[in-house]
Amino acid sequence: MEFKGSKPPWHIGLHPFEYRDRHTIRCSDRYIVANVLQPSDAEQAARADADVRLIAAAPELLEQLIRLRNKIASYKPDDDDDLNIVDAVISKALGQQ
Repeated sequence: MEFKGSKPPWHIGLHPFEYRDRHTIRCSDRYIVANVLQPSDAEQAARADADVRLIAAAPELLEQLIRLRNKIASYKPDDDDDLNIVDAVISKALGQQ
C-alpha cells in the first residue's frame, strides 16, 4: 500500500488574482493539486473552506492511516474484522476499489 500521488505536505493558498474566488492546493514542489471554487454564500463558503483543509491534509492522513493499520495488524494478526473498514478506505484512496 503506497500513495503514488504528489508528496506531502500540501499547502492551501489563494489562486492568483485572475481567479480571485478560488483556493489552490499545492504540493511541496509547488505543483497545483487542486483548485477549489469559493462560493459567495457564507454557509457554502464555510463548507468549501472545510473541504479545502481536508483535501490539503489527505496525503498525510492516508500515510498515518496506513502506518496505524499496519501497527494494529501486527498486534492482532488473526483478527481482520477490525481492519476491513480501514482497508476499504485505504483502497478507495489508492484507487483500488
